[in-house]
Amino acid sequence: MSIIKTISINFSIFSQLTFIALLFGLSSPAFSNPSLYEKGRDFYYGNGVEQDYKKALFAFEQGSKLGDLDALTALGIMHIVGVGVKNDNEKGLNYLNNAAKQSHAKAQYYLGAMYYLGIGVSIDFDIAFKWIKLSAAQGYIFAQHNLAEMYETGKGVKQNLKTAYDYYIVSARAGYLESQIKVAQMYQEGTGTEKNLEKSSYWLKKIEASKARN
Repeated sequence: MSIIKTISINFSIFSQLTFIALLFGLSSPAFSNPSLYEKGRDFYYGNGVEQDYKKALFAFEQGSKLGDLDALTALGIMHIVGVGVKNDNEKGLNYLNNAAKQSHAKAQYYLGAMYYLGIGVSIDFDIAFKWIKLSAAQGYIFAQHNLAEMYETGKGVKQNLKTAYDYYIVSARAGYLESQIKVAQMYQEGTGTEKNLEKSSYWLKKIEASKARN
């Protein structure tokens, strides 16, 4: 079973998250050392080199020592998932905490997801909300979408459909398909915003165009 499928089985509001694909697919230039983080990512996927999880892990370890927070976050996830190294939730969470406390948006998001899902820790929606909100405040699109879901469902925060809409529309405008679907639905039903079939139709057309490109 692939890492992505293994993680996705556990996801509820985070079901749209292709966990490792997003982790290794996106980097934060302000924190990232491309020569190590990207090298580790190449070994993980076998991009131009033979796939080797051990070498990927080593590259992330070296990058982490140089202060690369993308590498540190990847290192945490690999320990939690148990790829290239024996599963160690405690160590993995420590790596994520380290990066998250240094304001790394991606680490904050994944740490929040761990608390939401109860991976390596007890489920705690309040802590999950704290970290996901911090990530969303930095413009991390996936955090914005999932923060909207928390406001919509009232998990970790008092339910507020208008605030849910506000976060959905931000990530929808940034191009996130799942948020666009929610916005179209909210305009259609008048949930969290005024009912507006014209705007709903606008978003439905954008969704179709996006699906056609993919």
